[in-house]
Amino acid sequence: MDGERGPGGAPQSAAVEVYYDESAPHYVPGWRSVQHYGPLVADFLLRAVTPGCRVLEVGCGPGQLTRDLAPDVLVTGVDLSARMLEAARAGRPGGRYEQHDFHDPLPGGWGRFDVVLAVGCLEFCRDLTATLRNLAGACAPGARLLVGVVEDRAARGSGGSRRPFSEEGLPGVDLHCYDLPAQLGAVTAAGLSVSSYRFVPAWWHEEYSWLVHYGWWELERDRDAPRA
Repeated sequence: MDGERGPGGAPQSAAVEVYYDESAPHYVPGWRSVQHYGPLVADFLLRAVTPGCRVLEVGCGPGQLTRDLAPDVLVTGVDLSARMLEAARAGRPGGRYEQHDFHDPLPGGWGRFDVVLAVGCLEFCRDLTATLRNLAGACAPGARLLVGVVEDRAARGSGGSRRPFSEEGLPGVDLHCYDLPAQLGAVTAAGLSVSSYRFVPAWWHEEYSWLVHYGWWELERDRDAPRA
């Protein structure tokens, strides 16, 4: 878990974990954001996933985005919430689901992945460069990644910005946003190359009280890059 402190001295990751444990039973029907990026994820997976490949889903929640991949595809999902992971295991019993914070490197014993998905979760990412390095370090040469970063084009100053998530749902926890140069800088520092970038249209997010936009990146791990 990360050491950034939230209310009462508790780590912010712990607060996020509890919030999503409580959200697990109604997450898919209750969160409209999934309806916005779900088709984009499906299109990417259709193009990126090959028979027998290894897929990593970061912030997998109940696993709905990768649940229906072919049985021979080896899916590993990571999330902070144990209840979300229980739902993911129930939906894809052949998958591997582990409790893990994306701010930390992935265990080397998990092997390397051919496809990596990190969408709908990086709003809690306080260090985009370090997190993308962690993901790149888990990639096989030539791996393809789909990453969604909350983008704030109206931020004061350059780099990143924060705004409160929700005083009702997650008091003291921030939504982390990054401007376009900061996103590109993090991608480059992680040793990843850009296949495409999109600025995904906004929707009103009640928990943030804000129009949310994503920087939507398709990335690739250099085939000649050394392992992290």
